[in-house]
Amino acid sequence: MTILSLSLAQLKSRPFNSALSICMFALGMGIISLLLHFEQYTQNQISGNLAGIDLVVGAKGSPLQLMMSSVLHADNPTGNISLDEAKKITKNPLVKQTIPIALGDNYKGFRIVGTSKEYVTLFQGKLQTGEWNKHTMEVLIGSSVANNTGLKIGDKFAGVHGFMEEGHHHDEHKYVVSGILKPTGKVADRLIITNVESVWKVHEDNHHECEHNDDDCEHVHEHDHTNHAMENILHKVEHHEELSEHEIEQYHKHKGGIEIDKESTSKEITALLVFYRNPMAAITLPRMINQNTTMQAASPAIELNRLMALLGFGFDALRILAWVVILFSGINIMIHLLNKLNQEINEIALLRSLGVGKFKILLLLFAQSIVLAVSGWLTSMLIVRVAILIINSTSSDLLISMPLHFIGKEAIILAYALGVGIASAIIPAIRAYRTDIHFLLNKI
Repeated sequence: MTILSLSLAQLKSRPFNSALSICMFALGMGIISLLLHFEQYTQNQISGNLAGIDLVVGAKGSPLQLMMSSVLHADNPTGNISLDEAKKITKNPLVKQTIPIALGDNYKGFRIVGTSKEYVTLFQGKLQTGEWNKHTMEVLIGSSVANNTGLKIGDKFAGVHGFMEEGHHHDEHKYVVSGILKPTGKVADRLIITNVESVWKVHEDNHHECEHNDDDCEHVHEHDHTNHAMENILHKVEHHEELSEHEIEQYHKHKGGIEIDKESTSKEITALLVFYRNPMAAITLPRMINQNTTMQAASPAIELNRLMALLGFGFDALRILAWVVILFSGINIMIHLLNKLNQEINEIALLRSLGVGKFKILLLLFAQSIVLAVSGWLTSMLIVRVAILIINSTSSDLLISMPLHFIGKEAIILAYALGVGIASAIIPAIRAYRTDIHFLLNKI
């Protein structure tokens, strides 16, 4: 009989104690593994939804709230900003591109977002069916919106004011579904996307209805120019050289920006997503906006780190709890082996008398401890997968879809399990090694 088969037989002889040790080990390892999955998933999801956005400009308030509301769409906005002020940001030479965000309504809990065409491309959004929204009051809906609301191409619906399902219905202005997006695994899946004019039209009060213009509220990209003077200006911008007032004016004319209705300068948007032209913008632009305007600028990357730090406190507390459970499970294994040693000491003496060396006795004890630890780890992996399946199925409306695959850090957990298993067997092994075989045989 091999050492492994003998150790398994020994553990089966006391199933309750063995099962208790495995369950305690599985509980601690399972908590840590689930935390690792959730932490990695959360960070990947948030990072993916940042989509390379360098800066978010919005109303003054909490920078984290601004990022959460305008990028992740998981909080209430800090307020609105003037379209005129947003236009100035768009025309800044340090800015490469801007995308407007206009919020205010929802449909069955899914936010209606007024924005430009570029917004969908941030998340590599592609049409599953239908066509892109080309006119006012036409919308694209994410895959999760379509699955949970049952909306189809051509369906009409009225938005509800605010971000709660219950509220004032804008029945006088109904949206029509023009297209459904393929699943992206990102925030776009749970958004209803339209143009900014649609949001203005729904919320206008005794104003003329806006006429659609595909270029409204969209950043106008740079076009090739052969004019030598303009090439010189662009060269200066790229190399961070100072521009004269005339050059700045010419640059603004070349660059374009957000077009607005000249008869209505009171229009507002919720936020502006900003993409830098060069690294210098990261140093000067946020400070300029925060100090010299009524708006605030928030860096998504910085706010992401702040958010993960806040979540980290909870993760750390649960990790400590898990390690305490693992520590006690290791102690439980040690006590289990000591009890078995006390009860089977005569059997060990007989094995020794039959020629089984001390080294094999030690291997037997270590094998039992390692089998318990590895069994606990395997059980924890199974429990975690079942837990992930339950979380994914019950949170589909929140777009939580954690992967089931094995992650690298779970191998580290296995190494810890082996370490605890070996450590738990040290004291019983020492005691078995020091046992006086002649004294025990005389007692028998």
